[in-house]
Amino acid sequence: MPVPIVLLIVLAVRGLMLEGSGAGIAVYLTGVSGAQFDSTIIPVAIGQCFFSLGVCMGIMTAYSCHNEENKATVVLDEKIIGLSDMGIAFVAGFSIYSFLGYKVTKCIKDGGAAAVCEAAYSSGGFALAFDT
Repeated sequence: MPVPIVLLIVLAVRGLMLEGSGAGIAVYLTGVSGAQFDSTIIPVAIGQCFFSLGVCMGIMTAYSCHNEENKATVVLDEKIIGLSDMGIAFVAGFSIYSFLGYKVTKCIKDGGAAAVCEAAYSSGGFALAFDT
């Protein structure tokens, strides 16, 4: 498991060194319009974290079966796993939006309209994967 985390950190550091990454990080933390988060973003983000853990499919129970027989810290383990998952997702957002900030900055420097270039921040799915 450490290899993907190390690669994610390397990508985040590389992304933060790109020109325009600060603008992308600002969009990541404040939203495209510059306003603070609205009331729908946080519940959707937390729901995605739970979905990635597979809470409804018993993955946390499967994780706990790997504990030693006399270990009574299953509750602590599940908190560590959940918070680690959310932390990794947060770092992944920094790496993605730093690359998007670079892409938007480059697009504007190449003569593109700001509104068209900033549409990259709203992309999702396969478009977001290919952009980054």
